[in-house]
Amino acid sequence: MSDIASSLEKEFADQSQSERDAYIAHLKELEAKGQGSLDVRPHSIVLASLFILIGVLMAWALGTQGTNITASIIGILIGVAVAGWGAWAMLWPRKPKFTLTEEGVRVKGELLPWSSIEDYNVTIHSTNSVPTHISVVLSHVAGFKPPKGVPQARRGGLIGKMRAAKDSEPEYNTNLMLWTGAKGMSADQLTQRIHDFLTAARAKEELARLQAG
Repeated sequence: MSDIASSLEKEFADQSQSERDAYIAHLKELEAKGQGSLDVRPHSIVLASLFILIGVLMAWALGTQGTNITASIIGILIGVAVAGWGAWAMLWPRKPKFTLTEEGVRVKGELLPWSSIEDYNVTIHSTNSVPTHISVVLSHVAGFKPPKGVPQARRGGLIGKMRAAKDSEPEYNTNLMLWTGAKGMSADQLTQRIHDFLTAARAKEELARLQAG
């Protein structure tokens, strides 16, 4: 009877160890997806292309349809200026709006640790079906206030302020905007990359806890 109990105990221990090993392996896979860093730069394609088209059409319409030479020249210059702005918006190198790192999100030289980020949201904004910009909102845990210089707003409106005044733990968002999107990434891809880095940080914390235990 004792042999059966001993066998069952060993089988249970082996199963528990197997499940633990599988869980740790899964955490390491998640952690690997958030290694290194990723610069997120604004990049305009659709809106910039629209301005280029409008500029060309303006230069053609104002430059060829008028009878006044001076007015035609001014019209052409205006059209060229509009098209030039579109070309600049499309081709000019942009500085990173923010950087995803293993430690957190770096904005304007300041680090927002992943432990301070409770949730996030990526939204596409458009006008007349033309994408204008993407907003990235990082929702921070209660009591964490982003450093000065980082675009921020108190969360929850009037109710949130009343609750913060009562609990002495205000809630903030970091608001980031990309004209008219993220270079080399769609909104879905950007959402996935933020998810990868955030999940990797959580997995790293869990691995540290398991190893400490």
